[in-house]
Amino acid sequence: MLDCARADIFDAEVERPGAMPFLRSLRQEVLAFSGAVSPSSWTIPGHASLFTGLYPWDHGAHYRNGPILTQEPETLAECLTRAGYASSFYSGNAYVQPSTGLTRGFERSTWGGGREFYLRFLGLEKPTCPNLGGPALVWLPPVPGEGRPSPLREFAMNAFTWVPAAWDGINRVGGHLLGTYATKMPEICSWIVPELDRWLGGQPRERPVFAFVNLFEAHEPYLADAGLPVGAGRWLSFARSGQDPARWVRGSWRPTSSEVASLRASYVASFRTIDRRIREIVETFSRHRSWNETLFVLTSDHGQAFLELETLYHRLRVDEPITRIPLWVRAPGGRRDGVRTDGWVSLIDVSRTIAGLAGRTTFGDPSARSLLEPDGDGPDRTVYSMSDGIPPGEVGVVPPERMSFLNRLEVAAYRGEQKAVAGDGRDVRAYRVARPVRDVRPPELSTRDEAAATADAAREALELARARIASRPYHGSVERRIAGWGY
Repeated sequence: MLDCARADIFDAEVERPGAMPFLRSLRQEVLAFSGAVSPSSWTIPGHASLFTGLYPWDHGAHYRNGPILTQEPETLAECLTRAGYASSFYSGNAYVQPSTGLTRGFERSTWGGGREFYLRFLGLEKPTCPNLGGPALVWLPPVPGEGRPSPLREFAMNAFTWVPAAWDGINRVGGHLLGTYATKMPEICSWIVPELDRWLGGQPRERPVFAFVNLFEAHEPYLADAGLPVGAGRWLSFARSGQDPARWVRGSWRPTSSEVASLRASYVASFRTIDRRIREIVETFSRHRSWNETLFVLTSDHGQAFLELETLYHRLRVDEPITRIPLWVRAPGGRRDGVRTDGWVSLIDVSRTIAGLAGRTTFGDPSARSLLEPDGDGPDRTVYSMSDGIPPGEVGVVPPERMSFLNRLEVAAYRGEQKAVAGDGRDVRAYRVARPVRDVRPPELSTRDEAAATADAAREALELARARIASRPYHGSVERRIAGWGY
């Protein structure tokens, strides 16, 4: 899972000579899906859809319900554990951890805390335990025995987004002193590959294995250089820039064009580190297991926007920079090597594909299909993405005009050459969209007749999401759950 990787920039970097040499080579072995859509605009619902094969309104792990994956929906890890697999979980994202329910079913789970993705010069070979800092999960109950992070530590961890040069300076000095500047400093949670190596080495050869890895490099906040030298002028420009998404949501930070360009450049530079880390993961896996017998999936939970369509970062809208993601599948035996397919697919299809190889004929949503089979419904296939607005209590006071712009429940439907978006208090908007996504300018509006079926699908999905949220399936009383199932 390449957290925050969006399709158009990822594809461009893979194709650019010298930018991502390992993935450029691996591209010849995979089935690549140019019409891949994330079911959600941010981390927890996206991962929950990946693991359950369900859309956010069905698994319930989103802001409108309380973003915790509860015990009811079956997860892919539970399915594979029952099938005899050993399973392990490594996450650079502090949201992707046991408190949010996303590790359920894994035999072993390890995740990064705030100190690990701010103080990268430490070059940790083993994770910090317990996790030290990280984003305040204000909608979670305190962890037994740990409580909530202290306000002082939270301020220190999040101060990077207000004064990014402070943390960057600490990493520069510390990295040179420890000799990690050019090697470990670009990596977030540098313990991931060593931990994966140790775990694989301890598994019996006859037992099949399932490993999940979340790489966090493409997610904000960004360092100025990520381990690469930069000139004084660029560093001073970086030092004057902000990166705080909460301030942008409140409208108190309006990035200049140079700030946006700096953010985007740091985002693009992160893919060089991602390329090297994936090479290390594949090499590590290949030392312990047969690569020819391995199913390898590379994808993202959502994309990242840089004000192309008035949205910064992700989470709040279903715009193309946020919903369109890379999705590669390398099948055991290398079947369909180097093939690109343009049909619409979703993260819910990933768990259906993997469960199918473990003997399951169905998994998750009934519309999910195996990515190793010919295109399911062809031009009539419809996939969806949902945004759930602004999290209460996490970003402070938001002016009413900003609230009306950002705090919407929206559902996008993709079908044929059309995309339709249905949202609270708005008519359905329909657009013509391309596969693969070539740019992220405002897409051309479609006529009512062209997009009638897609618009109807978006409208129906929005009504379904509203009904599920009202009944809170998986999150409320028995009566509410039964109502959420349609009784």
